[in-house]
Amino acid sequence: MRGERPSPAPNREHGEHTLKVWKGVVVGVDGRDVFVELGPRMQGVISSRDFERTPEVGEEYEFTLRGREDGLWVLQRRESRSLATWESMEAGDLVHARAIRAERDGLEMKIGPLHAFMPKSHTGLARDERTDVLVGKTLVCEVIEVDRERQRVLVSRKLVEQRERVDDRQRRAGALAIGQTVPGHVTRIEPFGVFVALGDGLEGLIHVSNLAYERVEHPAALFRVGQALHCKVLAVRGGGSRVALGLKQTLPSPWPHAATRLPLGRIVEGTIKRVLPFGAFVLVAPGIEGLVPNAEADLRGQRDLGALLAAGDRVSVRVVALDAERERLALSLKHVDGRAIGADEAPAEDSFRAMAAEAKSLATPLGRALHRALADRPDADASPSRHSA
Repeated sequence: MRGERPSPAPNREHGEHTLKVWKGVVVGVDGRDVFVELGPRMQGVISSRDFERTPEVGEEYEFTLRGREDGLWVLQRRESRSLATWESMEAGDLVHARAIRAERDGLEMKIGPLHAFMPKSHTGLARDERTDVLVGKTLVCEVIEVDRERQRVLVSRKLVEQRERVDDRQRRAGALAIGQTVPGHVTRIEPFGVFVALGDGLEGLIHVSNLAYERVEHPAALFRVGQALHCKVLAVRGGGSRVALGLKQTLPSPWPHAATRLPLGRIVEGTIKRVLPFGAFVLVAPGIEGLVPNAEADLRGQRDLGALLAAGDRVSVRVVALDAERERLALSLKHVDGRAIGADEAPAEDSFRAMAAEAKSLATPLGRALHRALADRPDADASPSRHSA
């Protein structure tokens, strides 16, 4: 039982309150808490004291949003009484105010029988728009100042519009589920990633590390503005202001099958992708890069591999360690006995392996002898215990 709900706190999450009307259906009652379904993945809570009687499940009412608490919207009945006197007003209250006259620096307003003023900077209009376009209209406004001695009230339409935009964004973001695949199109490309419009004003970012399993040097080489994409939702933060997306997560990962393709001790061919002071990264299969640390290379008196290798070079490397879950692969440019691996050894290894497979299929003493000879070569595949890192 949650017990009696405390009065609304002033520092709730964004979208503290709005007079926009939402229809909701009662889905549960727990003590004095009434739980309401406002739409897909959008729930609220309200005190049963706001009803003439305890509502029943399935009944429909109209509500306004008063903020968020514990992941739920705090609701208010639309029929709740409105402010009647200026003495009851406080900064932050929402009111319906009617614009009755345009003045040089703003609008004269009426809140029921009370007079108020809206500065031009708070009308929500563009600088070149005339304030008299609002005269005669009843607007949802926020009270921004109450001077009880002078009986003066200042209101703002702009703050309400800003809050409602945040509310709508939070509602739309609330419909996004982690792991959900969503459509979008590219709106902006930066060195660190790609921005994707998801519709309804929502935008997400695919970080460069989540674009592909292979390293992407610059997204502009692979993507263009306007390109349609299907992305996976990785995280939603800041009430929908930051949506993290992934593109490679929508594709099969090459890593679960890496152990079959790259057994420990196997000599494979790869391409140098980049050389750093501590070692070189080598692409050995689509989407799979491994690191050759300086200690696993014959530096020939040099301080780092950059003096010997460059991006694009083809090399033969030995598989030293593989952690498919963490997507980590350790490689070596040396044999287990410390000898340097020749650049052409991997293609030769593949040829020997093909010969061994063919010889094994020959049902002759010569074929079996050839298979044993190939299998007993010093550089043949060994178990992990024979080829430790």
